[in-house]
Amino acid sequence: MIRTLVVDDDFRVAELHAAYVEKVPGFTVVGQAHSAAAVFDAVGQLKPELVLLDLYLPDLHGLEVLRRLRAAGVVSLDVVVVTAANDISSVRAAMQGGALHYLLKPFDFAALRDKLMAYHAMRNEVASVRQADQRGVDRVFAALARPDGLGRPLGSSNHTLEAVEAVLAEGRGGLSATEVAERIGISRATAQRYLARLEALSRATVKPCYGKAGRPEHRYSWGQG
Repeated sequence: MIRTLVVDDDFRVAELHAAYVEKVPGFTVVGQAHSAAAVFDAVGQLKPELVLLDLYLPDLHGLEVLRRLRAAGVVSLDVVVVTAANDISSVRAAMQGGALHYLLKPFDFAALRDKLMAYHAMRNEVASVRQADQRGVDRVFAALARPDGLGRPLGSSNHTLEAVEAVLAEGRGGLSATEVAERIGISRATAQRYLARLEALSRATVKPCYGKAGRPEHRYSWGQG
């Protein structure tokens, strides 16, 4: 069982996320923490293998918690950021700090389950690799891009999907695929593919925008309509 610490400043949200984790085979919740101080104590006492880390903590930002854990030499602890912070700078900082996934609130059980299952698959791949040849390394990283709950691939990168979602959340009035592509630095076709996936997952809505000659422009907004 993968020992998991659930971190959220709201104890009710922490309880909900802990209940979600307990429903996923192979995971068990060893504790909950509602502040940065409680996280440091729990990591030392409970020895979790995985932390679901909220960023908005009352005493210290979650990214600083992550930085201090790494600086203290806690490198074997895996982190999945679970937060409402939808700005690209937070996504980038979390990635640079070593977070394996970035899950935006609010989400349902299926969304968290998919992240945890992908993480579980990655751990299994790491355990099976005896020598770090390129094929083995590729299998480890590919495990984090497992199919989603619909049984279809998310694309080449979960981080790209999350970056698209974060940009979408910042765009008032919706964004076109071209605008999303320009803000992230990907092709329009790639942006369109990820936007379609978010729509299929009910994490984005699309509306045609009329007013110009020719075909209407489709504009995407974050969340359900």
